[in-house]
Amino acid sequence: MSTLLKEIQMKYSSMSEKDKRIANFLISHPEEATKCNIKELAKKTKTSTSTITRFSKKVSCKNFVELKVKLAQELQYESHDDIHVFLRNHYKNMFDNIQNLNGNEQINKVTQLIVEAKNIYVYGLGSSGLAAQEFNYRLSRMGLSSQSITDSHLMLIRSALCTEKDLILAFSRSGQTKDLITSIEKAKKKGVKVVSFTAYGETPLTKASDVTLWTMHPVKNGYFSTGIDLSTFYLIDLISLKLLADPARKSTYEETISVISSESHIKKG
Repeated sequence: MSTLLKEIQMKYSSMSEKDKRIANFLISHPEEATKCNIKELAKKTKTSTSTITRFSKKVSCKNFVELKVKLAQELQYESHDDIHVFLRNHYKNMFDNIQNLNGNEQINKVTQLIVEAKNIYVYGLGSSGLAAQEFNYRLSRMGLSSQSITDSHLMLIRSALCTEKDLILAFSRSGQTKDLITSIEKAKKKGVKVVSFTAYGETPLTKASDVTLWTMHPVKNGYFSTGIDLSTFYLIDLISLKLLADPARKSTYEETISVISSESHIKKG
């Protein structure tokens, strides 16, 4: 389902600096934005009323009034001072948003690409490397030929050697990390399929991807934006469960887990 916040996120990377200020405010303070008139929003974002009007049309709204109406319809907040309630609502909103960003068709296509690949290479640098390692562990335990690569030089080497039968799963929040993009572009010349996990649309990574799965926009996550965000874990879990629906892969997964946890592999001092 297409939503206003989703469209803003998809177009964010190609926006002007003024439009990004408006987008950041709408994403991080949506409830407050619905209570602003156009002059108040212009003041808060240090833009102008004409800029906001143009921005509204760029995200498929006839005017600012329609933008506010659409934004209000998407909000499902529950105000409460209790930190437990705050976190519960934050996680609930995250799950609702990530489900709106990624449809079943995208998830099923990624699952099929994974199953059909001869070799799977999971790319990620920095904090995205943690996601790459986690996903690689899952895939390896299912008996799939998978390798996580979190070093930029190794990425270049692997991209130069892979074939059209291989698959790259690329984690990058910004979609613009130079070393990662260089490796992806080299792999694409070899005919490799690419699936990206990213928060921004219209980036070098999404343009090079056969399928894109969307994670939460960092501004939307607020102070939860460092490290791996929960939306990335959610997508890893979702695809893992899809793959484990196959009895043979589930059996292999259970077998590898049993081996890892076996007491015979724990050295006793």
